[in-house]
Amino acid sequence: MKKLVINPKRLDKEYKLFDLHVHSFYSYDCKSNPKDIIKHAEKIGLNGLAITDHNTVSFHKNKDVETNLLIIPGIEISTSNGHLIGLGVSETIEKNKSVAETIEIIRDYGGEIIVPHLFDFLRKGIGRKIAKVNFSDLAIETVNASCLTKLFNDKARNFAEKNSLAQTGGSDSHRVKDLGLAYTLIPKDVETVDDVLESVRKKETLGEGTILSIYEKVIRSFQIHF
Repeated sequence: MKKLVINPKRLDKEYKLFDLHVHSFYSYDCKSNPKDIIKHAEKIGLNGLAITDHNTVSFHKNKDVETNLLIIPGIEISTSNGHLIGLGVSETIEKNKSVAETIEIIRDYGGEIIVPHLFDFLRKGIGRKIAKVNFSDLAIETVNASCLTKLFNDKARNFAEKNSLAQTGGSDSHRVKDLGLAYTLIPKDVETVDDVLESVRKKETLGEGTILSIYEKVIRSFQIHF
């Protein structure tokens, strides 16, 4: 059984573990059955997760999985300049709008904005475009397990710390086995989706975890695309 390891430097209080960037077979580039995702999340000791499929909330509209895990609605939107995650959003958001327009729509739906793989130019991170919007209330995904190199995550963390922004972590898993490789530490007293969103809003969360090896990235590419 894969065991999640928490960085001991972060253990100044107890946390719950959430993977806030997970894909299911409702994403065009993923084959993971939601029931298998939930089963594996329970097995590895996650307390909850956000299903953030590409440009669709079909999982949340069709959810029929029984679990004690806290399932957070979400969507990863393809803007005209890269990807954004609407955490706590259970409505489809039209793709290919500008970053600024997409941010406002997420806010209108009462969601929190997470900027995934910010500086990973190979995977549609919005990069320097973030400077063109008010990013003071955005959360930065500082650990993404699917980034090609740890340098992309380090750069995202440095940006978040320099600008005092909220931080999250997510596996960006497109295979069940990758679930939980990166995750978010959230204060132990969270019980509801609103509690999780509020913790992000208050900057009480931390991103932790690791990245897939180059070998696993190559294998994953074949498994999810062929």
